[in-house]
Amino acid sequence: MSFSIIYKKLCDVNLYHEYFLNDGVTSFDDSPTLKEQQLSKYDFREFMGVMPSEATHTLLNGHRIIFKPTEKGFTLLIQVEEVTPNSGNFTPKIPLEPDIKLEFLLYINDFIFENYSTVSAIPQKPFYFSNKKPASEGNSFKYIDLETTKTPISDYTISQTTWDALKVGFTEKERLSLFGVISLEMQGDDTTGYDGNTRNILTNGNPPLLTPKTFKLHFHNRSTVWHYKNALDNTLVHSTDPTQLPLVKNGIVGYTFNSEPLPAADPTRIIFEKDGNGNIIKTISEIYIN
Repeated sequence: MSFSIIYKKLCDVNLYHEYFLNDGVTSFDDSPTLKEQQLSKYDFREFMGVMPSEATHTLLNGHRIIFKPTEKGFTLLIQVEEVTPNSGNFTPKIPLEPDIKLEFLLYINDFIFENYSTVSAIPQKPFYFSNKKPASEGNSFKYIDLETTKTPISDYTISQTTWDALKVGFTEKERLSLFGVISLEMQGDDTTGYDGNTRNILTNGNPPLLTPKTFKLHFHNRSTVWHYKNALDNTLVHSTDPTQLPLVKNGIVGYTFNSEPLPAADPTRIIFEKDGNGNIIKTISEIYIN
């Protein structure tokens, strides 16, 4: 008698950032060809780390689920068994209850992250990305993106009431400098009325079957006012603010002044102008030229 151990994909989570992925002013996902090309040289770990919470780590081990980091994000693989021979339908070897919640913690590891991103590295409350809406959230709640949808990271804020309920599941160390939480239930809310897509990871059947999803977080790159300064006397080349332009690591954002091409801005030299309440009203890139 022979047997085999089979692992199948439970889900993927991709973490995209336009600063690293866009080709100049062209969005990396503008075409399948460009997307593949830009992702071939991408590694999200340049700006972010992700790890299972301590409670989730225990759940993964107990249900024979492998957490596998990738250059794009991470994949969850689970040990399965085929429902009937040659059916192509698989169910978890160790049953997963529909309301089992897997939580993954996000931390920013690049000290200039805020210079090229449109959100804070350490928000007042961590951003929350989930396929299940907490009871304390209202109709404005945004569900975690799929590969085919795109929502600004800033829209994933939650109320203090929600965070107070969630944070008791994390240790004090886990909460320190926490950027965000990815929370996935095996059977999340019915989101077909939200955007026409489902976000369940397992079917609601007996036995439940795998329905692997690809979830996504999509970070926008910051655009700034490019101030060109004379390196000799620190005076501005422009008399008025030029148009804002995006910051990118790859590709060319062409800019010409007086028929002369000028160098692109770098995220290491950023000035934030704020109002009396501390709100950012203007973001300036300083570029010195001879």
